[in-house]
Amino acid sequence: MACIHLVDGDKGGVGKSFVCSTLIQYFLDRNIDFIPVEADRYNPDVANRYGDLTFQFAIFSDDERQTQADLLRDLAVKQPLIISLPSQVGQPLNDWLDMACFDAAENGVSFVRWFITSGTFESLNLFQIALERHGGNFPHVLVKNWGVSDDWSELSALSDLNKLMKRHKVQVIDFPRLPWQETNLVQKKNWTFAEARAAADLPSMSRTKIKRFLKEAYTAFESTGQITNAATPKPAPKTPPVKA
Repeated sequence: MACIHLVDGDKGGVGKSFVCSTLIQYFLDRNIDFIPVEADRYNPDVANRYGDLTFQFAIFSDDERQTQADLLRDLAVKQPLIISLPSQVGQPLNDWLDMACFDAAENGVSFVRWFITSGTFESLNLFQIALERHGGNFPHVLVKNWGVSDDWSELSALSDLNKLMKRHKVQVIDFPRLPWQETNLVQKKNWTFAEARAAADLPSMSRTKIKRFLKEAYTAFESTGQITNAATPKPAPKTPPVKA
C-alpha cells in the first residue's frame, strides 16, 4: 500500500523543512522511489534545495475554492508521497483529510503524519488538535526536534494530550541535533544533505558530523516502522555534483 507522508507541525520555527529534507534524503539514500510534494507556496525551500527532483505542488487554503490537492491521492496510488507542509495550514489540511481518508484504504493509499514539535505549549496544542481530528484515522508520529529545543517538560505536563497519545498509540521519536555550524552551512549554501556530506571544501570533521546526524535521523525514522519496506526500491542514483 502506497503512503502519503505528511511532514507537518503547523507552527513556524519548529524545523519542518529541515526534517522533511532529511526524510527525502533518507528515501534517496535507501533507493526508494517516491514523489516529493511542495505545499509551501510562499517559502518553497524544500523544493528549492532538492531542485534536481521533480516536485509536484499543492495548495491548502481556508478558501476551499483555492485548495489544489485532490490529485495527491491519485498520485499516491502509484508511488509514496512526501509532502512538505507550510505553517498555519491545520484547518484546511484537516478539512481535506476528512475527504481524502474516506475509502483511501480501498484505493491502496495510507497516511502518516510526522508532526514536528519544539516542545512549547502552542506547538503541542496544535498537535493535540490534529490528533483529536484524525488520530483514529491513520498513524501519527510526534517528532521531538532536538535541533530547536532540549526542554520537553511541557510534553510530560499535558495529561490530556498524553492520554490521547496513548489511546491512538502515537509513536514519539527524537530527531537529532546537527551542530549549529553545519546546520548554518547547509542552509546558507542551500545544499542537499548528499552535497553537504561530500563537500570537499568542508573540514572532514564537519562531514563526519553530517554523516552521524543522518545515521541517527535514519535510525529514528526506521524505528517507527512507517517507512521500512513501504515502497519499491529503484536503481541507486549517481552522486550529485556539489553546488558552489
